[in-house]
Amino acid sequence: MTAFVEKYRKQIFWIILAASFLMILVYNFLTPYMSDDYSYAIEVRRAKSLWDLVKQQYGEYLSNSGRIIGQFNVRLSLAMDKWVFNIVNSLMFIALVLLIYGNIRRKKRYDIFVLLLIITFLWRFAVSFGQTMLWICGACNYLWGSVIILGFVTFYRYFLCHADKIKHQPAVAAGAFLFGVAAGWCNENTSGGGLMLVVLFGLNFWYDKRERKEKSIYPFMISGVFGMCCGMLGMISAPGVKSRSATMSEGEYTGLVGLLSRIYKVTLTIRELFFMVLVIAIIVIVLLALQKKLCSLRQLCGNETVLFLLASAATGYVLAIAPTPEDRAYFGAGIFLFAGCIQGIVDVSDKEQAIRAAKYSLVSVLCAWLFFTYLDNLVNLARIYREEKERIELIRAEKADPEGTGILVVPQLRKAFENPYSNAHESDLQDDKDYWINLYYEVYYDVGNITAIPRDEWEEQYGE
Repeated sequence: MTAFVEKYRKQIFWIILAASFLMILVYNFLTPYMSDDYSYAIEVRRAKSLWDLVKQQYGEYLSNSGRIIGQFNVRLSLAMDKWVFNIVNSLMFIALVLLIYGNIRRKKRYDIFVLLLIITFLWRFAVSFGQTMLWICGACNYLWGSVIILGFVTFYRYFLCHADKIKHQPAVAAGAFLFGVAAGWCNENTSGGGLMLVVLFGLNFWYDKRERKEKSIYPFMISGVFGMCCGMLGMISAPGVKSRSATMSEGEYTGLVGLLSRIYKVTLTIRELFFMVLVIAIIVIVLLALQKKLCSLRQLCGNETVLFLLASAATGYVLAIAPTPEDRAYFGAGIFLFAGCIQGIVDVSDKEQAIRAAKYSLVSVLCAWLFFTYLDNLVNLARIYREEKERIELIRAEKADPEGTGILVVPQLRKAFENPYSNAHESDLQDDKDYWINLYYEVYYDVGNITAIPRDEWEEQYGE
């Protein structure tokens, strides 16, 4: 078996990647519009051109959010057929897998073990998968944003490794600045974590080169960091950020007490979201220390596992300076944590059979978990998709009925279908006709008042 895998390593690697693309693609096709998708779709429908979308985004920059890249991607996605987003979003998931893979050092060529670890870690431990990977508004901000940020980190590390061979320094420096601006303008805390990583990698490069008395600073190193700083400044200084922060801060403690309270909440959230990964990371750190790979200050400062874990902690705890965020704000912290943890697993020497058995047992268990979980929730997503489609047909039928008056009552989604790969239940229609999502449906489908009741009650009252 081992000989077969080694012989066809490259082919197996690409088959796994293709299967991963198809898996996430199916989930994307089974995810309908949800939550704020309707709000943005209502606006996008009014746009007559790409320039109108730009003007809409500028208005949002002034009134609500500084994330112009993520939010503009939302508008572009909603301006096209849903199948276009499904394909692009699936490619973004694969891009994230490959970027994490590209940042893991000292692995084998076409390392199937590392690839499977990354894929299973994302499916098992990614924060609020349904919101951050499949929901249009969430995916454009978190998945796509993380791809851009980690893409810049990968770009920066690549040129650090090949700094002496760069032929066109000004062009690379200009590209680093523009790429840095985009990476800095994606997501407040994740962009900050990405900036921290490139600074740490740059400092390690500078220190190593200086010790060897070689050239230690290149133009792209400065322009890239400066670009990220410019992007972050443009995002956090948006007029809309101030008004939104003021609204979110209502009822929050202020001053030192407020800061300590939020640090405590962040700590509890990190424990809830990442406890199992943190356990693995701790075991890995202990094993690396026992194997004399983290014994000196220099080893600690230059170890990629340590650097990614520091960036993860910073990305999570920086949220304490802002009003209490949604769980999905920790998505980027999770990506850095996964990269650090997987890098540590790779670095742990497996000459001892027990450690080798532990490594392959971990990835085997995660693959088995993914197989059963994927099939189970595939059915749940298909059921949600079916019920949402039926509900939309009811709404459209009401619109087509010239005598339709009063309030349209539709069934809510069945609670039994709720799962972590869908955000549908968290933004489901309610029995209050003035509830925010009800209003979005009414405007989007151009019908009168809509209310929703549990499916069983609806079938008793309105079912055939």
